Amino acid sequence: MPLIGYRSHRLLFQNGLMYYSISETKIAAMNRLGQIERVYNLGQYELHHDYVFDDNGDMLILATDTESDSVEDMVVRLDLDTGAVDCVLDLGELFGDYKATCVEDSDGDLDWIHINTIQWLGSEEILLSSRETSTIIKVGNLYSSPEAEYLIGEADFWEGTGYEDLVLTKDESSGEFSGTGGQHSITYVEDSSLPEGQYYLYMFNNNMGISETRPDYDWTRIDGIETEVSDEGTSYYYRYLVDENAGTYTLTDFFALPFSAYVSSVQEYGDGTVLADSGMQGIFGEYTRDGELIKQFSMELAGNFIYRVYRYDLTGFLQGNS
Repeated sequence: MPLIGYRSHRLLFQNGLMYYSISETKIAAMNRLGQIERVYNLGQYELHHDYVFDDNGDMLILATDTESDSVEDMVVRLDLDTGAVDCVLDLGELFGDYKATCVEDSDGDLDWIHINTIQWLGSEEILLSSRETSTIIKVGNLYSSPEAEYLIGEADFWEGTGYEDLVLTKDESSGEFSGTGGQHSITYVEDSSLPEGQYYLYMFNNNMGISETRPDYDWTRIDGIETEVSDEGTSYYYRYLVDENAGTYTLTDFFALPFSAYVSSVQEYGDGTVLADSGMQGIFGEYTRDGELIKQFSMELAGNFIYRVYRYDLTGFLQGNS
């Protein structure tokens, strides 16, 4: 599987082809014989961390506009038939008032929201995970007139920003829980047993409270959250029940994981187990839903971390049925 640079964040399958990133600006389409049938160039946009198909078979990609004053705050659409690329969401426009209050980080970038995951819900709705604000964002009317429908995050982080009314209420009727800190790999789970307007959402809760572009916020006010990059501390697998009708979210499942301040992933399987990658430690393992470790693996890191670990069943793809 040829790569130019950067990393392949996930594998997507459609019409007998496997799609994956091969650099910061290129997506490849591979057939089941291992032949690259097409390479797509994103032009002025640099891919950042994630991509997903929409209902039309186009690819939505998290990106940076290299001609913009900020980074990691765009969603672009790639037409797989024509190769055309267009920007469908500029979060700097959607959250302009908040962006205006942010400062550059230690690298000199205005990485004010840092989107690391996208999930397609259908009907022009998406979920985004923002590491820099430790917030999950739902956006509707993506292709017509994008609007922020709600936020899942610390209420006092958004207090006084003008967006505080968008924050869902934390339902702690079954027990108190802390919010997420710099979460990664959020995954939307539709469940037919739930009433309309409810869904599950699971993620790797890094439990790391930091926001360089918002230095005025004191993360230590959140009980149990880590504020230093180290091998000490605790991250978590989190699973929320989100009730859009009531405007609430509650923690239904969680267990402790080896600490990783940044990156990392979790993936649920149909057999009830969970694959979790603590990326900065180079450790990934399979767990029961109760958090019991089944098996664990470690890698000698060539660089700083393992970004994600996902398991795929390639049977359909190799047989030409994907």
